[in-house]
Amino acid sequence: MKYLFMSLVLGGILLSCSDHPKKQTNFSRVESFKDQNIVVTSLAKQGTFYREFESNGTLEAVQRATLSYELDENIRSVNVKNGQQVTKGQVLSELDDTQQVHSYEKSVRALDRSKLSLEDALIQMGYELKDSASIPENIMQVALVRSGYQDAAGELKMAALLLSKTKITAPFDGVIADLQAKAFNQSGQYKEFCTLIDNRTFEVEFPVLENEAFKLAEGMKVAVIPYAFDHDTISGYLTAINPLVSETGMVLAKAEIQNKQGKLTDGMNVKVIIREAIANKIIVPKSAVTLRQERKVVFVCKNDTAHWRYVNVEEENAQFCTIKGEAIKPGEEVVIDGNFNLSHLAPVVKMNQ
Repeated sequence: MKYLFMSLVLGGILLSCSDHPKKQTNFSRVESFKDQNIVVTSLAKQGTFYREFESNGTLEAVQRATLSYELDENIRSVNVKNGQQVTKGQVLSELDDTQQVHSYEKSVRALDRSKLSLEDALIQMGYELKDSASIPENIMQVALVRSGYQDAAGELKMAALLLSKTKITAPFDGVIADLQAKAFNQSGQYKEFCTLIDNRTFEVEFPVLENEAFKLAEGMKVAVIPYAFDHDTISGYLTAINPLVSETGMVLAKAEIQNKQGKLTDGMNVKVIIREAIANKIIVPKSAVTLRQERKVVFVCKNDTAHWRYVNVEEENAQFCTIKGEAIKPGEEVVIDGNFNLSHLAPVVKMNQ
């Protein structure tokens, strides 16, 4: 009886379940993004293309001088410090000039005595010094030798020169660097006093590939970007191109820039970009160009379909390239992302860039 009862209960449960209609799940056809060709497009343009040559270099001041003491004397004063801006003719340091002043004053007196001797020599020969313009050259030469005037004038000139060497003056406007000397020390113990840098104008020498060098010309504009603050771009121009090619196939070029903001320093590492404008070119982003069958291809998007076009690329820069001929027309949508595995006539879904 027990087993009969359990069988009846189980049968009832199954019968009751069969009375409810089965729920029908309606699976609609869902297209997954991973099964679609999702692309980003951009418009091809016609206009001015900027050919770019990029290199690296180091800034060097156009004017730079190493200043040194020329006499071995005690340093009386050092009037500047590192980083100080100075002007042309400013006295930077002074030496003890006691000996040089004495020699100069002695030479002045010697020249005065020789002048009196010159006048006496001319009077003895029937002439006066005030009429020197009319005195025959041979007579004047004899009087100069007898009086010792020429020797005295030479000694005075030398004494004045030595006196001037007791001071170091700035040969041009600039900033002080590598200052070594200290006051009250002997000047002979310092190989150099300091370096003076004209920080108004800098030049940068940089290498370019030999196949790019022939495209450069003096006067072309350059953009210089210091690595220390790469958000700033300083404009300059090409000043020289070395016609020699190195063993590594490089040619050295030189550009000049102005330090208008005062941020540049000698020895600073910079990036150099030369830009040359080329008019009337078909321009597309570099990412639009891909390879198919070992040839360069650009996909053009028409009616949500990708059409590949074989292209010949002429010029390139960091972001864009130019297309030769009429393979791509201005205003056409070219695929710049999602074109790696794209095929000809493949349906695409365009996304905003």
